[in-house]
Amino acid sequence: MLRDYFHILLHICLDMAPWLLAGFAIAFLCSFFMTESRMRRHLGGPGWMPIVKASVFGLPLPLCSCGVLPVALALRRSGARKSAVCAFMASTPQSGADAVPLTWSMLGPVVTLLRFLSAVLSGLVCGALVRWFGHAEPPLHETEDLNDGCAALCGCHHHDHDHPHAGGEHHHHEYVSRGERVRDALRYAFLHLPCEIFLPMVIGVLAAAALELFIPEHLFDGMPRILAYIVAALIGIPAYACSVAIVPVAAGLIAGGISPGTVLVFLACAPTTHVGSLLIVGQSLGWRTVLLFVLGVILVAFGIAAVTDLWLQPCLHVPPVVHAHCHEHHIGGFVVLIPTLLILVNGWLFSLFGPRHHDGC
Repeated sequence: MLRDYFHILLHICLDMAPWLLAGFAIAFLCSFFMTESRMRRHLGGPGWMPIVKASVFGLPLPLCSCGVLPVALALRRSGARKSAVCAFMASTPQSGADAVPLTWSMLGPVVTLLRFLSAVLSGLVCGALVRWFGHAEPPLHETEDLNDGCAALCGCHHHDHDHPHAGGEHHHHEYVSRGERVRDALRYAFLHLPCEIFLPMVIGVLAAAALELFIPEHLFDGMPRILAYIVAALIGIPAYACSVAIVPVAAGLIAGGISPGTVLVFLACAPTTHVGSLLIVGQSLGWRTVLLFVLGVILVAFGIAAVTDLWLQPCLHVPPVVHAHCHEHHIGGFVVLIPTLLILVNGWLFSLFGPRHHDGC
C-alpha cells in the first residue's frame, strides 16, 4: 500500500509542476502591472461600482485568505467602503492567476469556469449584503501616507522606505523605478509566494494522494445533497487553504466519488475564510460584517453547487488525478518538476532564515 501511495504522489507532483511554474510566472506579471495603489484609486466612493470593481479586480491577484488581509485593510484605511472591502476579500482568495492553470489541468475547463464564476458572484453578493444590511457608515478619510500603523496592516515588525510589500508596492507615494518594480515583483512571485504556499501545498498534495488511495468510490452515495453541501461548508469555513494548494485535494475528492457541486462548495469556502482572518475582520469591520460576509460566501457556493449537480454534471470532464501508466510521464516531467521544487523549497527556507522584516509570509 505504501508503494501505491508514493506512486500516486509522484504522478500528482508531475501533473502539477508545469502548471504551478506557469502560475508563478503569471503572478510575476500581475504583481508588476496591478499595484496596490492602482487598486485603492478605484474602490472608494459610494454606489455599486466599487463593489463590482472589487469583485473583478481581485480575481487575478495571487493572494490567499491571509495574504488578502493586509491589502484589504489598506484599502479600507485608504477610503474604500466596507462593502467593497468584503467584495474584494470574497472574490480574491478563491481565484488568483497562479490557480488558473492548475485548476484547468486537474479539474477541467468547466470546473475552472464555475470556480471563477463563484468568485465573482461571491464578491457581488457579499458586497450587496454588507451594503444593504450592514451598519451605515461613510468611507474612512483617504490619507496620503500609510506610514502610521504599517505594522498592523502588513504584519511587519518595523517600517522603512525600502520595505517591499506584496505585489512590489511601496506605501510611500514616491516614484519607484521600473527596475525596482521588476525586482520586487520577482521577489514576490518567486520567493514570497512560494513561501506562502509551500506548507499548504505539501499538505494538500499528501492529502490528495491519501484521498485517492483511501476514499471508497460511492462513499457519498445516498447522502442528501444539501447535507453534503453543509458538511463541506462546515469543514471549509474554519479551515485554512490557499486557492492553489486546495486544487489537488479537490481532485482527490472528486476521484473518491464526491459530487462536483460538493467539491465546489469546499473550493469556495476553504480559501476564503478561516478562523484567524474572521477574527481580524471582526475586530476591524465589525462582527455583523463578518456574519454577512460568511453568509454571502455560503449562499453563492450552495447555488453554484446545486446548478452544477442538477444540470451541469453531465457536461463535466474532470481529468483523472493519476494516469494509468507510469511511462506517460517522460523525462521532461522531471525537468519541470525539479525547478518547481527548488523554487518552493527556496521560498520556504527564506521564510525560516531570511530577514524577518522583509518576509511577507
